[in-house]
Amino acid sequence: MANRSVQAVAPAQDAAPGADGVRRGLVLGGGGMLGAAWTIGALCAIEETTGWRPGEAEVILGTSAGSILGTMLAAGVGAAELRDHHLGRPVVSGPLAGVEFDYDTAVGGALPPRPQAGIGSPGLLRDAVRHPRDYPFLTMVSAAVPTGRGSVAPVGELVRRLVGADGRLPGSGLRVVAVDYRTGRRVTFGDPDAPEAEVADAVMASCAIPGWFAPVEVAGRRYVDGGCWSATNADLLVPRGLDEIYVLAPMALRPAWPVDDRQRGTLAALRGWRERDRPKGVLAQLVSRYRRTVTRQLLREAAQLRATGARVRLLAPTLEDLVVMGPNMMDSARRVEVLEAALRTSRVGLPAR
Repeated sequence: MANRSVQAVAPAQDAAPGADGVRRGLVLGGGGMLGAAWTIGALCAIEETTGWRPGEAEVILGTSAGSILGTMLAAGVGAAELRDHHLGRPVVSGPLAGVEFDYDTAVGGALPPRPQAGIGSPGLLRDAVRHPRDYPFLTMVSAAVPTGRGSVAPVGELVRRLVGADGRLPGSGLRVVAVDYRTGRRVTFGDPDAPEAEVADAVMASCAIPGWFAPVEVAGRRYVDGGCWSATNADLLVPRGLDEIYVLAPMALRPAWPVDDRQRGTLAALRGWRERDRPKGVLAQLVSRYRRTVTRQLLREAAQLRATGARVRLLAPTLEDLVVMGPNMMDSARRVEVLEAALRTSRVGLPAR
């Protein structure tokens, strides 16, 4: 079998900075179909406003839907090409030229198929019950839900079209986060201590939402969505020694804060958002609570990054974005509106070129 492993970049202290001497990282969080659409809009806003091309980041860390977009950027796809491809416009140059992908039906639609009966990972659930402080709450929940029947194979086929015959992305700095479905631990595919994996397999594993999609086997072990640990996993960039880090978090929320605001002001904005947001319906309420949890975790991760001296720029959906998104992040019927809203809202607070 051909070697299709995720290409590891050099250790952080040896990696080269950008042309302006600034070492930048890019974090792309999970968020389903609509999270991907929002992220594409935000990537375009970053490039158009700052003049920096996100695909040139020294390290690109992707989780779930963010791992798909991160792979596309690492393969040389530009933000504008991502936008046009997502909107169904012709892409005539670059890696996406001639590549077809049905964003509306590729992963099965807005609702999951009926899962299998039984507990998804009895071993992980047993360990989590015995040592609950060792695992994030969502990791414990993911162990208990039934095994999904959906397939992320179309995502893998898309990735294989982009990475070429040997399946490698040499020197790209791509990192893909998934969770070992037996141990509950994060694995960062592309790091030297991670199992060797095809790029496509790593991305599929990162996208395998428990209860929705079947776990993905890599090197004899089952993996599920990296969002089961964190929607962004931005803290994994702490040891990289980066100067500036853009964190795009479609499952967090940004009521009014500047993209590089400090935690105290952001928490105040979060409390204000909670007072104004009164979602109706069970799903909307659950998503609202989840967004608040994700935002708090994102702020903790950002604080860890700032403690290293890095400048952290946080981008997340605003209230305007959330109205367009609705509660179901897999509802592809809304993706064009979500992308267009993100193009507007993500420019606010970004440094001009």
